[in-house]
Amino acid sequence: MRILRTDGAGENYADERLRTLRKMLTYHDLKHIYMLHDRKGTLTVIWEKEPTKEEKETVSDSWEFFCEYEIEHKLIIFKQL
Repeated sequence: MRILRTDGAGENYADERLRTLRKMLTYHDLKHIYMLHDRKGTLTVIWEKEPTKEEKETVSDSWEFFCEYEIEHKLIIFKQL
């Protein structure tokens, strides 16, 4: 699971909040997340396969731990070459 945080200064790969969130989601055994992207408090979760309602709720509950509530979910599809 990759992490990326962007703000007005550009990209930052060493964000403590996202590292903590990644640990929380790993604990809950969410395996199909490709990337977590935090941009000004909005979390974009990029999935490798369609998430279930329960998986989305786990992400939402975990993000609320940081007093953040904006989340968007995206699905990425890798084609075999």
